[in-house]
Amino acid sequence: MSGKILKDIGFISSGDGPQLQCYLDYRRYIDAELYLRKLDEVDLSEFKILVVPDFSNQGLLQQHALRLNDYLAGGGFLVVFEPNRMDEWLKVVEVQWFERQTEDWKWWMKPGGRMEAYQPEPLHPLARSIPLPAMCWHFFGAFRLPVDATPILNLDNDEGCLMYDQHVAGGGRLIASTIDPHTHHGRRFMPATTRFLDAFYPWLKAEAQSRG
Repeated sequence: MSGKILKDIGFISSGDGPQLQCYLDYRRYIDAELYLRKLDEVDLSEFKILVVPDFSNQGLLQQHALRLNDYLAGGGFLVVFEPNRMDEWLKVVEVQWFERQTEDWKWWMKPGGRMEAYQPEPLHPLARSIPLPAMCWHFFGAFRLPVDATPILNLDNDEGCLMYDQHVAGGGRLIASTIDPHTHHGRRFMPATTRFLDAFYPWLKAEAQSRG
């Protein structure tokens, strides 16, 4: 990942409406939209960070899995949102995903309601940038936290992690998440997801620039 001038952030789009809308809304932070169907035509090593938004095309992710794995193994910074079943195609590190549903999908419509999650490491830079209410709407499954990863968003009972940050061999970095902000923001539904992305992309841009 060194020896050439790198672009900061590549946004891997399946071409669906919500993802395209997110790219347009946050393109001041994103250097390029990369069409997933033609990912084999792109030199992924030109990007410091790649984002795989939620609800990407599963067949195409499987088709391009080797390139995404090589990117992470080669020192890239990969951010993957669910439900993309990264446990089925990401092999550089073991991703232990398991079925877990939000206890009450309409909690946000009830006075005093809350999603069953908390920030276990409030000093993590992402937790400092995005407050807990902007991380909570619902989720798709949970992870067994890798021993060498830092949790960002956990279930109350610590049964599983909804977002974690893992540094991997070779200088790579993975942020794995089971929440789906792009789909909701792109459809203009669930204001918390907009607040999440409004804080997430400036943070991610700063992270990219800190990588030199």
